[in-house]
Amino acid sequence: MVSRNRSIIQLDKKTVNKIAAGEVVERPSSVVKELVENAIDAQATEITIQIKGYGLEEIRVMDNGIGMSREDANIAWREHTTSKLRTIDDLNSLFSLGFRGEALASIASVSVLEILTKPRSQSTGTFIRVKGGELEKTEERECAPGTAISVKNLFFNVPARRKFLKSRTTELGHIIDVATRQALIHPEIHFKLMHEATILLHSPKSDNPLDPFIEIFGVEDAKKMLPINYSDEGLEITGFTSFPELSRSTRDFEFFYVNKRHVRSRLLSEAVEEAYKSLLMKHRYPVVLLNLAIDPSQIDVNIHPTKREIRFDDTKKIFGLVTKAISAALSSKELWREMSALKKRQEPAASEVKQVLLPFTPLKESATPIKAPSEITAVPSQSERQSIHAPAPNLELRFKPGDKQQQQQQLKTASTMVKFSETFWIKPLGQALKLYALCETNEGIAIVDIHAAHERIRYEELLRRYKKAKIKQQELLQPITFSLTTEQAAFLQEYLDHFKAIGLLPEKFGGNTYILRSLPVIMDLTLTEEDITNLIEEVRLEIPKLSTLNARIDLLLKTMACHSAVRGGDAITTEKIAEILRLLSACEKPYTCPHGRPTIIKISEKALEKEFSRIV
Repeated sequence: MVSRNRSIIQLDKKTVNKIAAGEVVERPSSVVKELVENAIDAQATEITIQIKGYGLEEIRVMDNGIGMSREDANIAWREHTTSKLRTIDDLNSLFSLGFRGEALASIASVSVLEILTKPRSQSTGTFIRVKGGELEKTEERECAPGTAISVKNLFFNVPARRKFLKSRTTELGHIIDVATRQALIHPEIHFKLMHEATILLHSPKSDNPLDPFIEIFGVEDAKKMLPINYSDEGLEITGFTSFPELSRSTRDFEFFYVNKRHVRSRLLSEAVEEAYKSLLMKHRYPVVLLNLAIDPSQIDVNIHPTKREIRFDDTKKIFGLVTKAISAALSSKELWREMSALKKRQEPAASEVKQVLLPFTPLKESATPIKAPSEITAVPSQSERQSIHAPAPNLELRFKPGDKQQQQQQLKTASTMVKFSETFWIKPLGQALKLYALCETNEGIAIVDIHAAHERIRYEELLRRYKKAKIKQQELLQPITFSLTTEQAAFLQEYLDHFKAIGLLPEKFGGNTYILRSLPVIMDLTLTEEDITNLIEEVRLEIPKLSTLNARIDLLLKTMACHSAVRGGDAITTEKIAEILRLLSACEKPYTCPHGRPTIIKISEKALEKEFSRIV
């Protein structure tokens, strides 16, 4: 036990360096991150990472960058030495990943560090060995241009740090994660990661920014990614974001970069998720790779020892522009869901699959076949969606004179045909299971969740009127009275202004009983006593968790839309289904209900023919 009566002393340099190293070098993956960032800053186009003993025995990073002179190599491993800046003002124009001059010094103080480096202008290279922060050897050696840095016996002199590391497979998983995040944003660099003799990651150099994603996640997931190219107010946003059908249960698949520096940002996550609002179900998150090219003077990267976090000067501007960028990408293509049950049932041939043999790969929820990049087809351009009530141009009404029955049937067919876009038509055939509408399309068949579709229509109409502050009221011939529990009544009183804002005007009617004398005038909106009490109970525990008024109002609108939409079990005519489809085609986001469930699932004619063995 340390005595409380000890006098204050100045720590020796070795102790200081070991303590300081703890902030920069938390685990083996921290070493990989720092060395790879140095290689990128050195303009490398090839980076190879070799791991032994899960990173504790040796980490070796080799690059073909500009290399270091003997003079630079001799001071590069010492503390506070850097080529990236000269004064604090240089941070305002900094684009390099490293700048503090701490990484190599911190690594050298807790390992055996070996540097072999040569610039192209020199005939021989320089070899340096440092153990525990003490220089052991310097000599000239023959080597290829570039730099190779080996970190051996990590934490050999800090046993407590080794003690608190996770399992070996977990630590290796973190290394894979670091390498993956760098490979994804640098298609111009050939990355290879190996553990012993096993290749864990291989991303060849490419001109196509999507190719690293294909190598890591596979062709099938890559086909579900939308390109992002957005520029406004001095900010350039590029990358890829997923169709709503490609989502994950955690935010681990949100990859954010600022000037190609990987960062973790709650602000960017919230901005992306705002764009997906009502497209994804609760607790589902998109796959997104986003790079923000921004003036360095508008950010602060010097707020965290590992530079994982970043501060923006204008958070409101960044939030708005990122949301716009994602929304623009999502609106560029029709987001139909394909029937997953009718996808390939045969297992892919072994030759088509590159298996990841390690059970700890942190970035994948499931294994995905990885095929050649050429299998990715170009994303076709989309014509603007329209709501057109006229018959399809190629629909011919042929009938014999006097054949009124046939004439009426063809006119009925024409009246129920709905055009979603220039290339997609849909015609309801009838109701199935009192839940779905079975439809014929020009591409095959489609199944419509009638409740989800009607819910989307209701939500967008409510939202539109709320934003315009034009939710008109209609007096009820028979007012609705409803009774609440004590908890429900207390909640309603606290958030009464929220309910009034969306057009619900409950009045006290004695005790915990309330009365509604009017409802919003929105199409054929009807609400029962049960609908209202269910609505209040459904949002009672969720609304207090939401920090903004807009979020709380949005939840109320979604819930109100849900409880007022056509219900499963309700009988509905083909003409009514057609009317719902027409209204749905005019919605901004017709492909999902406000909670993120699909409204329409398409089954292509080809998929049906395969299921019925009409084609092989």
